[in-house]
Amino acid sequence: AGDSAEGVIIVTNLNRDDKRPHVQEFLRTYKEQYNLDADMVGASSYDAFMIVAHAIRKAGEDPNAIRKALADLRDYDAITGKISRFNRIGEVTKPVQVQIVRGGKFRYYGVVDDPAIITPPEE
Repeated sequence: AGDSAEGVIIVTNLNRDDKRPHVQEFLRTYKEQYNLDADMVGASSYDAFMIVAHAIRKAGEDPNAIRKALADLRDYDAITGKISRFNRIGEVTKPVQVQIVRGGKFRYYGVVDDPAIITPPEE
């Protein structure tokens, strides 16, 4: 979209301006590996894999123990932000990143973290 995209605001799962070292390492490694800038799909997929790996390390090989480890997960420091928890139907509670296009790149604009907005329904 070129210059026409300047100032466009979107919501996403990935804050490319996040200063946390593991986020910057992910962005750098992704670019080196795929010769593309990471997007929210790549970051979300990475987080999903790492959360399952975390649950398996914690619970071992028993599927019920893995399921419980996932349900018990709290405040996981993910690439896409802090995952507060999963509800009883497996929906995640986490902040939503707001990005704006500046100079042709997505940049941090804000975050939606009000629990009344980001907490999914239980059914």
